[in-house]
Amino acid sequence: MSYITREDGEHFVVPSYRDVLAAKQKNALKKEIVALSQNYGEYITLQPKNTSQYEVAFSPDAGYLLGETVWHVFQKPAEMIYCEAIPGTNEALLVIVKAGSVYLDGSFSLDSIPEELIIFLTQQNQFEIHIYGAVPISQTPEEGKFSFEASSVKSFTVLSEPVFPTLPLLKNYRLQLVEQVLRAQGIGVFPIVNLIGILALAGMAYLVWSYWSQSAPPPPPPEAEQINPYQAFLDNLTSPDPEMELKEVILLLAELNTLPGWHPKELDYASGSFNAALMSGGGTVAALQSWANRNHLTVNIQGKGISMSGSEEKIPRRAQPTVIYPVKQTVGYLIDAFAKIYPGNLISGLGESKAIGSAKQLSVTLTFTQASPVLLTLVGKKLQGMPIVLRETKLKMENGKISGTITMDILGN
Repeated sequence: MSYITREDGEHFVVPSYRDVLAAKQKNALKKEIVALSQNYGEYITLQPKNTSQYEVAFSPDAGYLLGETVWHVFQKPAEMIYCEAIPGTNEALLVIVKAGSVYLDGSFSLDSIPEELIIFLTQQNQFEIHIYGAVPISQTPEEGKFSFEASSVKSFTVLSEPVFPTLPLLKNYRLQLVEQVLRAQGIGVFPIVNLIGILALAGMAYLVWSYWSQSAPPPPPPEAEQINPYQAFLDNLTSPDPEMELKEVILLLAELNTLPGWHPKELDYASGSFNAALMSGGGTVAALQSWANRNHLTVNIQGKGISMSGSEEKIPRRAQPTVIYPVKQTVGYLIDAFAKIYPGNLISGLGESKAIGSAKQLSVTLTFTQASPVLLTLVGKKLQGMPIVLRETKLKMENGKISGTITMDILGN
């Protein structure tokens, strides 16, 4: 299996292939990436390594890169070894970083881990080593365990808590379809010269049509437009999937938690745009502004404090629904579904039902306090495929917990 599934359902992927490609002419680079993806998988990450190279990883599965995410958590040292025992198994997660790049990552049997490390005994290293649980690695020689010479170890840390259950979901390390990534990087996109040529041809066609239409008889009057009484219902439910929007909120929270010397205390999200109130943890405004510029976001300095705002990636719209469910039936389903993931009643407010054409729309508010961020993932899964539009998400963060509200509309008969 090319990925490891966490308890919250997120996949952390071990790529089938990693490489560093020259930042050559963009069309040639696209052809090389597409060719490699046919052998190694249609999901990729692509990041500039320097002005002349790109780092690329391929996988047949979507998810988040395991090795790079772990490396990010430990501040990206040039050389690193991380090993964490997997509870209830005879395996452990192992990540090895050499020369500033992930050399090896994945899940390995405990017996095989010394075999993966023995090659480094013949090399000059300065490893930062992090271990958790009963793994076959020790700081000093110990029977049945592997240890390095002291000169090869920069630091050795025995962790008090596992890292894997709390790995952040970082957008930079999210594997996506090849075409989607290439478009985002501006690689192999439609050339502007071709666009100008098409526009010129369209202009010529318009001139020809305009000339001939002057002598043509007038067209018959248009037929009266037929109005679909359920058009407003259909228009609302071709909006982005609420599960995907909540995933974007989770990714956004993880990204904001990487701010240099700052952390988010409040987050408002609606229709792909967000505003996050920030609290300083010793960072400077200059460092914050530099980070925001690199990520195409805006820092706002106002009387009530400092915040950051911006827009997330455009989430694809859903296909047009073919079935209309009773609103009461959907509400009943949600009450039962949410009772399984949150103590008490997650639905704290039901608005007034109103007509939209021949359909109905009911506003619903979910309220939660001191919850784990995993709750947003679970709520999103319960909303999957439902006739629901996400209107607004307002969160407050404190000590790793979240409180807040999610407002949404239920549509149906």
